[in-house]
Amino acid sequence: MKRLSVCVIVTTLVLWALASAGDQLVKAPPKSEPAKATTVKIVKMKATGKVVDITDTTLKIERTIKGSVETVELLLEKPLTKFTVGDKVMVWYITQDEKNIVTRIVKQGPKPIKKIVQPKEKIEPNIPPTEESVPAK
Repeated sequence: MKRLSVCVIVTTLVLWALASAGDQLVKAPPKSEPAKATTVKIVKMKATGKVVDITDTTLKIERTIKGSVETVELLLEKPLTKFTVGDKVMVWYITQDEKNIVTRIVKQGPKPIKKIVQPKEKIEPNIPPTEESVPAK
């Protein structure tokens, strides 16, 4: 019994020493300010509108959003030859460093008109009945 009580007291003192050592504040060395990482945010967008102005490096389109007309200026990576002023286009672009850069452009043609197909009437040939043919009863 004496041996058990000594073990309990020693264990209690050891645990108390560890707990009190953990409470002490240790000052960390001063950290130097980390260099701010420059993150480049790229936003992918799509716009539909009418070409207002086109040059070798820029494209301006006019689009209508909720009743208001907005002019968007876009930068071109290559000069465009297939498009002229007044064309209706759909443009995919990315916004990088507050610049709109065209990634893809497609000309929009007139909307296709769906034709309604009406069922055709069966036309029976006007062949006179022969003597051998008898109408079904």
